[in-house]
Amino acid sequence: MTAYLAVDAGNSKTVALVTDGEGAVLGRGRGGNGDMYGAVSVPSALEAVSGAVSSALAGAGITAGDVASAAFRIAGVDYPEDAVFWDDQLRSSFPGLTCLSVKNDAYASLRLLDGSGVAVSITVGTGPAVAARARDGREEHSGFFVFDHLGGGGLGNAAVRAVCQAWMGIGPPTSLTAAMCSFYEVADGWELRHEFTRRFGARPATDLWKAARLVLAEAEAGDPVARDIVQTQASAFVRYADWCARRVGVELASGELPVLLNGSVATSEHPAMRVALFFELGRVAPAARVFVADASPLSGVVLDALAEGGLDIGPDLLTRVRDEHPHDFLTT
Repeated sequence: MTAYLAVDAGNSKTVALVTDGEGAVLGRGRGGNGDMYGAVSVPSALEAVSGAVSSALAGAGITAGDVASAAFRIAGVDYPEDAVFWDDQLRSSFPGLTCLSVKNDAYASLRLLDGSGVAVSITVGTGPAVAARARDGREEHSGFFVFDHLGGGGLGNAAVRAVCQAWMGIGPPTSLTAAMCSFYEVADGWELRHEFTRRFGARPATDLWKAARLVLAEAEAGDPVARDIVQTQASAFVRYADWCARRVGVELASGELPVLLNGSVATSEHPAMRVALFFELGRVAPAARVFVADASPLSGVVLDALAEGGLDIGPDLLTRVRDEHPHDFLTT
């Protein structure tokens, strides 16, 4: 048996899969925050990733030496030295791994369109992840060059600001007030702000990620404040996608690179972010072909592991990999 290892590590979770050459899952593992910039410590991030890998290998009944190719897509691999650090750590923890690649998690979805990996990916999840790859192999990702609070965390933070400013009388009224106060079981904007900023017993900032769907729902229902929050994010995401495309030598407006939308916020049952992204891409790059992913970024990492192991990613393999992962395993 030839096995392949795929790992997608982010701020909300780390997931690892061992598959065979047909994309069938042999073992699974989960861990916590794998971003060494976002976790409570670097050792904590290392443990999240290594623990998920160990569980996946154990579930498959194999050792690292049985893995033909491993792909690690890890949030926080933002600079070249970050990739070197992770490569050293992973080879030390799993000495049997001889063929592995380490990249930022922004690259995880790129193969989901047609298997080639040539595309621009806009992933709107807990945080932002934007990447581009040209046909000549040049790559770029957003990494630490995102200067906006984007993704689910950014939506929650903007919602708190909107509710509090409406309560203070310095911002417009918004239906987010009722939605946020009900969700967090507080009476008004003062209590909402207090919940997240008080010195003792404050809610963790990660609790704001849960508000993302509230913002999307209120935007979908027509609240102008929520709509503006979503559209502001969409505009920023497209600016970063345009930058990544130009960094690999392609103008986004040319339509040469297809654009794939992915991540829990972009693929939510509430379509406000998708609608805003389609609108903004249509304005900035009307020739671009835009698609919504029908599989998780982890499926894209599986495809990377298989492709880097020398397998041809044809339509049948694409379909099998997309259908192989249960939703509850991937849920944050």
